[in-house]
Amino acid sequence: MTIELQWDVPVPDDLTGLEALMERVAEACFDAEGVSNAGFAVRIVDDEAIRALNRETRNIDSATDVLSFPTVSYPAGRTARDCPRRVAREFDPSMGCANLGDCVINLNRARKQATEYGHSLERELAYLAAHSAFHLMGYDHMNEEEKRQMRAMEEKALGALGITREGGEITHEQLFALACEAMQNSYSPYSHFKVGACILSTDGRTFKGCNFENASFGATICAERCAAGNAIASGARRFAAIAIVGSSAAAWPCGICRQVLREFSDLDMPVIVGEYGKGFSVKTLGELLPESFGPEELGVDIRVES
Repeated sequence: MTIELQWDVPVPDDLTGLEALMERVAEACFDAEGVSNAGFAVRIVDDEAIRALNRETRNIDSATDVLSFPTVSYPAGRTARDCPRRVAREFDPSMGCANLGDCVINLNRARKQATEYGHSLERELAYLAAHSAFHLMGYDHMNEEEKRQMRAMEEKALGALGITREGGEITHEQLFALACEAMQNSYSPYSHFKVGACILSTDGRTFKGCNFENASFGATICAERCAAGNAIASGARRFAAIAIVGSSAAAWPCGICRQVLREFSDLDMPVIVGEYGKGFSVKTLGELLPESFGPEELGVDIRVES
């Protein structure tokens, strides 16, 4: 466990998958910093609660978007990667890792900022969690150089997830690079053909998957369905694009994977496919699955169901 999520406000229906997103953001931040076996607590509050907390702890009588309260005292110019012993001293048995502190996020302000930036609430919450995570690891933005360093780390972590605060869409090149990363985790002792995939959901999140084989052969799972399973388990219901890479050849999706993608995607969704180290080409899902059968044929609108 890398985070403990606490709701001090009613849980909105559109954020039931927030804990999984926060876990992924925290892991990406720790990976970017080079820190392991660490976590932090996340509290979701409203304007009134964060205003009171801001007044009590910083003597600032106003609501803000996020507050961070680190447990580690870092020497000047040092961050968590430089202080492994200090981090280790914060081991929390209930979390099973070092507890780096508390992140308090104002849901009201996050909604407003998501609207201002023109992106999803999930994307804004991901940015705020990452911003807080780096505060908890010793970063700050009191001057321009500190701000530059902290922002670079935020972009590094969120970029690995295909998330930007400004709402810019992830490129085909970036999505394919994430698929290449996923391919490295492939379990393919029988075919020796590694495949990686990365799905971009319509809310801006990315979900990786890799193929994993089985001695029975029939129980083998393709990278595309592995990625789709990760997306669905995190609450994603609409896919915007998928990138797929094969270790020694372009890995175009099989028939069952095309049908699974069809369930959660429009027919014009880009399917980005290539061979590792040799680039990629793009087709639409409709080109790969003409005259297809989808949920709407049964009177179901997946956009409403989600």
